[in-house]
Amino acid sequence: MRSRRTALLLLEVLGVLLMVGGPASAQLAPSPRAVHHIHGLALDRRDPEVLYIATHTGLVRIRPGAAVEWIGSGFDLMGFTAHPTAANLVYASGHPDLATYQKQKVGNLGLLLSRDGGKTWQSVTLRGEADFHALAYSPGGGGALYGWSVAVQPGLYRISAVRWTVEPVPARGLSDVLALAASPDPAGPLLAGTKAGLMMSRDRGLTWARVPSVPADRPVTAVSYHPADGALVYAYVARADAGLVRSQDAGSTWAPTGFVTDVQVPVVALTVGPGGHVAVATSRSDVLRSRDGGRTWQAVLERGGPAAGVR
Repeated sequence: MRSRRTALLLLEVLGVLLMVGGPASAQLAPSPRAVHHIHGLALDRRDPEVLYIATHTGLVRIRPGAAVEWIGSGFDLMGFTAHPTAANLVYASGHPDLATYQKQKVGNLGLLLSRDGGKTWQSVTLRGEADFHALAYSPGGGGALYGWSVAVQPGLYRISAVRWTVEPVPARGLSDVLALAASPDPAGPLLAGTKAGLMMSRDRGLTWARVPSVPADRPVTAVSYHPADGALVYAYVARADAGLVRSQDAGSTWAPTGFVTDVQVPVVALTVGPGGHVAVATSRSDVLRSRDGGRTWQAVLERGGPAAGVR
């Protein structure tokens, strides 16, 4: 009798976790000492030596000489981006942990805002509706978030960072988005990494065209502008002869940096900071960082655990 009750309980839990728009499987994940399922990265705007890692089971902070720290509640951060200049101002989307879901019955968290580096979060719009798997902040129009949602009404949204008004964007020519990036220049372009290459928009997301200098036969899995230099942008092309590529003319032309991972373990998150700082995360939960624009690299995490020399 006990075994039957146990089996029924397990089925009930699995049913909740498999619901469309349901919570993250945080309670079934490996030990929180290991970092798994990385969805986003950000470098601290005051100190680029400090790295934030958005994961399936919460937000991680890595500081020089310190142990890996888990910050705030352990929800699933599917989309994650930092304000290009304001310290501690970050945005996210995703799903609650199982305990929160069971209390609130809300699977999609919409757009979330934190003003303290992820310690606490505020829901600002689209709670229960949007599940943004890619987010980017643009200073254009007084400040806006662009998000690619996969729930309820999928597609591209533009959200005012002042009034929190929401506007679905037609995004003609755009599909299968894996990553979004916005120029720090108010009139600069938007970039989207997709399953079929890199796309660019110069009209605030209304229309999109393929960037011809980036291969279109492989996914572009990550893309990130420098937070203060709209001419400098990096992207990752999941192809053996491409890998991490860099543009110094706002995304018009690109050149390989020489950094390439195994094609079965692509880069899934990328962030760029001042002073040549670049960080990448792979689908295997490896995290590496460069302080010279991608010429040399240091391992930070290896398969989710601290690399040699990192606590």
